Amino acid sequence: MSAPQVGLFKHLILELLAVRRDQRIPEPDLVMADASQAEAFMVAGREDGVIAPTYLFHTLQLSRLIKPGDVVLDLACGPANQLAQVARVNPEAEFIGIDASESMLGFAADTVKRFALDNVRFESCYIQDLKPFADQSVDLVMSTMSLHHLPDEKTLTASFQEAARVLKPDGAVYLADFSRLKREASRRFFAEQHAEQQSELFTTDYLNSLRAAFTAQDFKQAMQVFGAGVRFQATGLVPFMVVVSKGQPHRLTDTVLAHCKAIHASLQPPQQQDFLDLKRFFSLGGLSTPDIPPQQRHPAPSKPETPPAPRTVKKPYTDASQQQHEKHKKAKKNF
Repeated sequence: MSAPQVGLFKHLILELLAVRRDQRIPEPDLVMADASQAEAFMVAGREDGVIAPTYLFHTLQLSRLIKPGDVVLDLACGPANQLAQVARVNPEAEFIGIDASESMLGFAADTVKRFALDNVRFESCYIQDLKPFADQSVDLVMSTMSLHHLPDEKTLTASFQEAARVLKPDGAVYLADFSRLKREASRRFFAEQHAEQQSELFTTDYLNSLRAAFTAQDFKQAMQVFGAGVRFQATGLVPFMVVVSKGQPHRLTDTVLAHCKAIHASLQPPQQQDFLDLKRFFSLGGLSTPDIPPQQRHPAPSKPETPPAPRTVKKPYTDASQQQHEKHKKAKKNF
């Protein structure tokens, strides 16, 4: 077990033993309007960023709920790193990203342009007030790692109510976010474990996000607006990440799996380990993740075998040499 994994399990055990939970501290900036903050978040979420393993996990989960022709609404899409990845993997669905930050929407437009996506558009609005969208107009409502930016539990419930309003009667839901840990030391561990690979500004924002996270109970109460069939699932042992979902997951197509396989192959080994750890912790909490087919490893060409040294073969005696040899043996015996 590596040193980071030892540290992780140590903090999980201490979380289990802790009795008191710290109070929630809302984000200093409820809307990430600062361009430098938005850029730091965008960079961390790119393919080589520290959030990339988490995005792949959510892409696999979301793709089990998305069908061709679906209209998917992403609440608080940010720079659209997650949204763009899901849209690339599911090109036959239509995606709409909303955010209240103009800086984020600017980066989101750049992300979509970078991947040349034609199935994504954006709207500027707050997630607790989805005025641009009619009742029962979308097939799936999604949000990943953004709900902690809301100011309080009342706004969380209002956001879920709006999501339920615009969702079709048979629509699907996938809302994922942090859940508030009990200890400040645990929050610092998660925020700083990849500090050398991320900007100082992102580390600070990450810590603020963990402090602003809602509790598992907050999510369980707010999700009741989605009615029968809604599910709450969290990482095992300690709910440091939660998923509220609804809808019948389907088997992923070979095309989707191939896309996800390519994304996984592009991750560095430490990122692949983070992805595997996240799969395992959610599995402990009852949420399975589709397996990605292993990379086909082509065996290295084998070196040609060194031919064995030629054996020295004794030539058979000729008649003359045989007679001489027998004569020598007889003389030696008489001696």
